[in-house]
Amino acid sequence: MLGIAERTVTAADGTAVVVVTPRGELDLASIASLDTALRSALATASTQPQLVIDLSDVDVLQPVTLGVLLDARRRCRAAGGGVVLVVRASEVAATLAQTGVDSLFDTAAGLEAAIAAVTVR
Repeated sequence: MLGIAERTVTAADGTAVVVVTPRGELDLASIASLDTALRSALATASTQPQLVIDLSDVDVLQPVTLGVLLDARRRCRAAGGGVVLVVRASEVAATLAQTGVDSLFDTAAGLEAAIAAVTVR
């Protein structure tokens, strides 16, 4: 079962960072929910959206969902913003590496590091 939380936090430099935290399995059944959550996050973000997608509580990341993450990255970058993924689970890291998507995203091992990384642009 997928659950998705969204919140805005303020980085040390005062930048508003939107944090999206999916939980559970990111698979074919969760694509629409994930896409909706990421679009909502970008709609509430500033003109140069800074987005952290915290994958720490994701049990399964199926490659079919990577298109949604890449689309969020594309939209964020087009608006002059940035995206950082929080990746802790070796299974999630392996999926990103096996598909080559890991080279397209900045990643961090924890939320604090991700917030710091997304604001250093």
